[in-house]
Amino acid sequence: MDEASVLELAARLRDLTVAQLEAARAGEWDEALALLEERGTLVQQLQAVDPARLSAASREAIARLLEEMQVLDRELVGRVETALQATREAQQAVERNDAAARGYRRALGTAGEGELVDREA
Repeated sequence: MDEASVLELAARLRDLTVAQLEAARAGEWDEALALLEERGTLVQQLQAVDPARLSAASREAIARLLEEMQVLDRELVGRVETALQATREAQQAVERNDAAARGYRRALGTAGEGELVDREA
């Protein structure tokens, strides 16, 4: 792979990182995951490049792009952690509500009335 192609690859990787962060900011987690997979493919291609075959200027340009990606990734990780925490809290609320509904069904003692509680919950 020539230097121009390697630089294009690194720039594309940075652009995908930006797009992934934008998807995460918008709560589009399926899109963010798809972009992560695409990034993984490009990372493998970039890792296959022997840096010794690149000029100092190209190595520096790639290093700058990688530094930009690290900054973007830090924000991305923060957003993922926040979303995971919100999901855990929502799951805990669902579990509490489910336990309460089961308790109401037991207290009511009849299946028909229990179904009403289920629909209301």
